[in-house]
Amino acid sequence: MNSIIVSFIVSCLLSLINIGSTIALENITSLSLVAILSSYIVSISCIMLKRWRNAPLLPSKFSLGRTFGLLLNGASLLFLLLVFVLSFFPGDVNPTPAEMNWTILIYGVVMVAALGHYYFKGRHVYDGPVEYVRKGI
Repeated sequence: MNSIIVSFIVSCLLSLINIGSTIALENITSLSLVAILSSYIVSISCIMLKRWRNAPLLPSKFSLGRTFGLLLNGASLLFLLLVFVLSFFPGDVNPTPAEMNWTILIYGVVMVAALGHYYFKGRHVYDGPVEYVRKGI
């Protein structure tokens, strides 16, 4: 019930943005799409890399096999990369600066800040799940 209430409240608050500025809501939804696509691209790329190196995958109830699974992962990765690039384009042919899709700027700044934080601080602090298992935590 808590997750439903939180989802409802967030949806209501995001819909209020549309009253003030439709362009701001479009940029927020475009940024959400790019973030979801990024997570899909990273996860599929990791699985493809493991398949490519013949590394063992976790056991599963259903498998497409190495060859067909690799082809399907490759096709989905190509599609996701195409949609990822196209989601940064503006909605109109000749947008004004106010109508421009500023998602690329916001996404770029967040990624540079996140990678900078990881490089200078995060990699020295974060232990990851394998280390927790080794330590017996």
